[in-house]
Amino acid sequence: MHPLGFTHLYDYSGPDESIAVPVVLRSGTRQIRLAASIDTGASFCLFGAEVAEALGLDLERGIRMTFRTANGGFEAFGHQLDISVLGIATSAIVYFFADPMIEKNVLGRTGWLDRVRFGLIHHDNQVYLAPYD
Repeated sequence: MHPLGFTHLYDYSGPDESIAVPVVLRSGTRQIRLAASIDTGASFCLFGAEVAEALGLDLERGIRMTFRTANGGFEAFGHQLDISVLGIATSAIVYFFADPMIEKNVLGRTGWLDRVRFGLIHHDNQVYLAPYD
């Protein structure tokens, strides 16, 4: 067996099948608390345009990126933010959907998952988390 150490355990029991965790996003003195789904298939962290507005960001002044999916594509803008999940804080470029109709919040591989140790026992609805050191 290979032992792994985790500092946090979170029960994500909810009304749907998503693996949602509490997140705090911070830009300067502004912060917002929200729930975001952990998505190991997402390349980057993506949040709704309303989140960028709440943080006082000028959405389109960010790094423009076109994302391709199986169903088409979408535009998003990246901004450097502080991300805290279950008390584990990091800084990363996260993207905000250009289309205000998209209201998803996703923690992806680059900018979040690459900065933590992550364990999942879906049968028990439990996320194990620790800073990556």
